[in-house]
Amino acid sequence: MPPDRFPPGFGAGVRLFNAGAFFAAHEAFEDLLDVTEDDDCWECLVALIQVAVGYHKCVSGHPGVARMLGLGAAKLAPFPAVFRRVAVGRLRRRVADDLATLQAGGSLAARIEASPPRIEMSREPARPAE
Repeated sequence: MPPDRFPPGFGAGVRLFNAGAFFAAHEAFEDLLDVTEDDDCWECLVALIQVAVGYHKCVSGHPGVARMLGLGAAKLAPFPAVFRRVAVGRLRRRVADDLATLQAGGSLAARIEASPPRIEMSREPARPAE
């Protein structure tokens, strides 16, 4: 596996997430954990799993949305804006905005329907800081 990429199968999880199939996306990301156990992308996958579960809970009407999104956000926090071509910074901002809405007593249903959360990919690997 190239050092700037996630393992094969990651793209399928991203497509599922971006299609709003959050539960299926979480399962696709979980399937990659054994392959990345000794790898630096394991924590990022765990974060994406937690975020996907949070959004699944939201669209399914289950409790625990803020908790799961919060856990995912905390795990995404140490990653650079682009990690292994994933635009982590953009996802972090979206999750933070959604958490703020929930903490203010708002609902995410209309926002998710109008503008679903997405995992965006960068075509270029992140450049090292100079």
